[in-house]
Amino acid sequence: MKSPITLFFVLIIGSTFSQQKDSVKTKTLSYIVKMTHGMTNLNRFDFTNSEWDRLTPGFEIPDSLKADIGNGYYSNDFRSFSSTSYYMFSFSFINGKNKQAGRKFQTTTAIHLGYGPGNNATKYWGHESEQIIDTLTSNQTAASYYVTGNRTQTIVKTYQSSTLAFGIGQHFATNPSRLFQFETGVDLLCLLSINSDVKASYIDDYRIDGIPDSNDSIANAYYPTPVLNDSRSEKFKGTFVPGFILRIPLEMSFKLSKKNEILSRMRIGGELNPGLGMQFTKGKTSNSFSISGGMNFRFAF
Repeated sequence: MKSPITLFFVLIIGSTFSQQKDSVKTKTLSYIVKMTHGMTNLNRFDFTNSEWDRLTPGFEIPDSLKADIGNGYYSNDFRSFSSTSYYMFSFSFINGKNKQAGRKFQTTTAIHLGYGPGNNATKYWGHESEQIIDTLTSNQTAASYYVTGNRTQTIVKTYQSSTLAFGIGQHFATNPSRLFQFETGVDLLCLLSINSDVKASYIDDYRIDGIPDSNDSIANAYYPTPVLNDSRSEKFKGTFVPGFILRIPLEMSFKLSKKNEILSRMRIGGELNPGLGMQFTKGKTSNSFSISGGMNFRFAF
């Protein structure tokens, strides 16, 4: 009795598996999920001077450090390129899925949800003063050297935050039945800042210049440093900064298999996303170039 019962169950299981395999082959793919991890540059922007003052009470900018008075100067810190990691989950609807079999391209509408990139705003205010404090004469050449005392007072303020990103995109891709696939389109991502803070520092520095073949310790021994203000730093709670990124995705992916019905729905790819970022703060709108790149995994079902 055991043999006929065993054979019966084998036939039932085999029939069920065959039906599932046939349904896999004939299933019309409707959706694609994609997970991306990569690196992106910081979104750099600026606040108005009054907003910087509001965010950092006790670090108001004195007249002597303003750019339009004496040797004052200020600058925005757009000189360095910094990057952070980002994560993105995308859910795409395949457009015209019932006609997809006869097409050599694929269009999708994507919904994105992610973490990153970070926001950054940095500004310097400062004042430099130089004074001749001595004149030296060379024993060999009789040339004169002016010894100067240089005082630099600087206030540095830095805002930083993480961001949550969500948005929508319209994509166009080459034939999805081929091993390799190229995809491009346009994405609009909204950015909401989280975990923000502002750091402010006051630095009062003094140095001796003009002494040939000497170091700071020798210079300071002969020319004592005058009494300076105490340097200090403080951390403040940040503020909410919204923004968006308009980007053009450039992606290349390949199937994990051309024969296996499950693996053929999976793709591993790389992407590069250049675009334009905008941040909105009180009284000011800032633009910045945005670029991100990373690896992704996608599954169609």
